[in-house]
Amino acid sequence: MAHSFPSNYEEARQSFLKAANSVSAEMDVCLHSEKGFQGEDMAIDVAWLGARDASKVLVAISATHGVEGLYGSGCQTAWLQEFKQGSLPADTAVMVIHALNPYGFSWLRRVNEDNMDINRNHVNFEAGPPANESYEDIHAWLLPDEWTPASQLNLQEQIMVYLGQKGIRAGTRAVTGGQYRHADGIFYGGTQLCWSNRQLNKLAQKYLQNAKLIAVLDHHTGLGPSGHTELICRHPVDSPSLALARQWWGADVTSPASGESASEVIDGNVRMAFVHLCPQATVVSIAMEVGTQAQTQVMAALFADNWLYQKGEPQSPQGLAIRQQVRDAFFVDTPEWREKAMARGLVIWQDGLTGMHNTKV
Repeated sequence: MAHSFPSNYEEARQSFLKAANSVSAEMDVCLHSEKGFQGEDMAIDVAWLGARDASKVLVAISATHGVEGLYGSGCQTAWLQEFKQGSLPADTAVMVIHALNPYGFSWLRRVNEDNMDINRNHVNFEAGPPANESYEDIHAWLLPDEWTPASQLNLQEQIMVYLGQKGIRAGTRAVTGGQYRHADGIFYGGTQLCWSNRQLNKLAQKYLQNAKLIAVLDHHTGLGPSGHTELICRHPVDSPSLALARQWWGADVTSPASGESASEVIDGNVRMAFVHLCPQATVVSIAMEVGTQAQTQVMAALFADNWLYQKGEPQSPQGLAIRQQVRDAFFVDTPEWREKAMARGLVIWQDGLTGMHNTKV
């Protein structure tokens, strides 16, 4: 079967629901209170296949970073379209969480309705959010009065000088590591658990308390060589979970804690929350991270998007151009990229199920 990626959130949702219903998946829905870019309803949709009391569950998430749902939703729907009844290994279920951040998916933003990066938000706010003092150095630069070629060039030059002073690793962590003070800034983690993560907690409580082994596949784009899928694993270096990830998926598994990954070490990670939400289970979480454009282009798109929603007009010609810029930064609309990303994505799903089947619990 030739698979395709959706062109927008509404198309993605309808294709996902059709595919899930066609295989008689058990469905659940968390309806969002706001409307989407085209005035459509927005929701986190969940499809469950397999026994509810299965001890092994593969959880597949899309659109943690909204716009990246173009890739993730495509993989989820394609897997459902290929699914054959009775094909799951014994004592195994699959939970597909479609559009964890539906606002970002619909509006083609990485953040949610509160300008939060929900992948920096799943922290213990009662204990106090993580500190990122270095972000204070750059925040003021990000919101010039106007978004012109001159202001963009000036921002780019300031960031490059900063990276030169701090070093690439330290400077990149200051920019992308997450910050909890500036609601109008980038990579903002918030001051309390956001709607998406509150729903995730409820879903984990509802569906996953019988599981003894959980594999979490969180679909992402925008980091690394274009078309290559890196499997980012944030479990501790000497943990059984990292060892299982390497056993199941091989050489593409990288560890940020070991400095192997293109990603920085970050706090508030969504897929790692399952470790705390499901303490009875061994959790093996990875991000399927597909490269798109050069990192400078991706960051330029995020800077532009943040400026637009703080000081610009999203529906203006400039706003629509920035929206397209963000889309291009997180989804490469070429046959070659599409085919490579889809083929690798489906193999990762299958390798996860095979690995779980071969692991004793």
